[in-house]
Amino acid sequence: MKMKYISLPLTILISIYIISCEFGIQDESLDPANLTMVEGQVVDAITGNWISNASVKIVYDSLETGTSTDSKGFFSTEFYLSSDKEILIIVNKAGYELDTIKIFAATGTTNRTSLIKLYSDQIIVSDSSGSAASIYLFSQSQESIVVKESGGVEACQIVFEVLDSSGIPITQENWVVVKFSFLSNPGGGEYLYPDSVITNAFGRASVTLNSGTMAGVIQILATIQLANNTINSRPVLISIHGGLPDQNHFDVASDFLNYPAFGILGYVIPFTAYVGDKYSNPVRQNTSVYFSTTSGIIEGSALTSVIGTATVNLLSQPFPDHQLYGPGFLEVIASTIDENSELIYTSSVRLLSGFPIISVSPTLIDIQNGGSQIFTFTVSDGNNNPLAKGNSISVTVEEGNITLLGNIEFTLPDTQSEAFTQFSFSAFDSEPDTLNPVNAVIKIQSTGPNGDESINIFGTSR
Repeated sequence: MKMKYISLPLTILISIYIISCEFGIQDESLDPANLTMVEGQVVDAITGNWISNASVKIVYDSLETGTSTDSKGFFSTEFYLSSDKEILIIVNKAGYELDTIKIFAATGTTNRTSLIKLYSDQIIVSDSSGSAASIYLFSQSQESIVVKESGGVEACQIVFEVLDSSGIPITQENWVVVKFSFLSNPGGGEYLYPDSVITNAFGRASVTLNSGTMAGVIQILATIQLANNTINSRPVLISIHGGLPDQNHFDVASDFLNYPAFGILGYVIPFTAYVGDKYSNPVRQNTSVYFSTTSGIIEGSALTSVIGTATVNLLSQPFPDHQLYGPGFLEVIASTIDENSELIYTSSVRLLSGFPIISVSPTLIDIQNGGSQIFTFTVSDGNNNPLAKGNSISVTVEEGNITLLGNIEFTLPDTQSEAFTQFSFSAFDSEPDTLNPVNAVIKIQSTGPNGDESINIFGTSR
């Protein structure tokens, strides 16, 4: 008759152990140092799905203890083991074949089993297959790999499976040799290892593709040469890209050239570095880019995304003054390291424009009977820089018999050019039959992100 072990809380067992020692009744098996744990996971051998509520029995020291798996197939149990030894684990579940495994358990430690796979009792496992009839791609560890020495994953394992005419994977007695070769490759030293493999007990053959120093597309062919037939797989396509940063494919920019932020502290402007390799592909993801600026505070670094971008925020200082471009301008510099371990740089200049200032020449309206007058006017900020995108400028007749032509209604684009600060219009006498002079007023107005401002021109038309 077997003795079944009943699990008790650790605190109770320690108390029992102390009491037994006091009365001279010592059981070394209850020493807390001998408390041992066994854990593992049970899955379906075919689908890989977790098996819950499977019965797990552990036999040790002529005793046994039991537990069951949880919703994810895991089990764990504790017991006292007198010494390091081999123990038996029996796993059972309705609808599955019973399985037993043995593990060597170290007393006083946590011992984990290998993955326990149960086969359904409804599945008939064939011990043999027919001869090889077809081959297909079974799995691929990576969709793409990176250029050699760029810091990413440089190798991809590719597994092919060989089937007989019934679609059953060939068994070991029907093994074949699968040869691997390139149909197309960039020619940068990439290679396949090994170049030929004997199929295993599951009819599978695996090869590892190792990248070279050039980017491009790889086509891999798997071939089985039989006595009277050749079996080929469909070519496998894998891309090699993601090299190290290249100066010619390195830029930094923000969404706009001109921001209405002169005089503002803490205006937020996102800047993004665009980092490509010498093949014009995005660099390896998580490539580090360092940022600095001539004015304001900018986040120090960022890691590139899968498409080679790295974004940081700049907080403006009120009055930037670039040593080359002058008041209102600031520069953001990005740097990283190329394939030669050398620092490469790129930069971008942005303008912070301020409140609008309007001036006009001439300052007096004096239009002769049936005549006209040409006016030039400037709309800029206090640094003579153009206003930001979205500012609207209009010229209107407030009083008088005048018709206007020229730059009289428009919206500024995103620009840093002083060409967008100088404008002109012509004013015509719209009623030449009227001989008496009349008062005339023309209004020039700017409204938008930089603020609102206007001036009036006074005079007469005849």
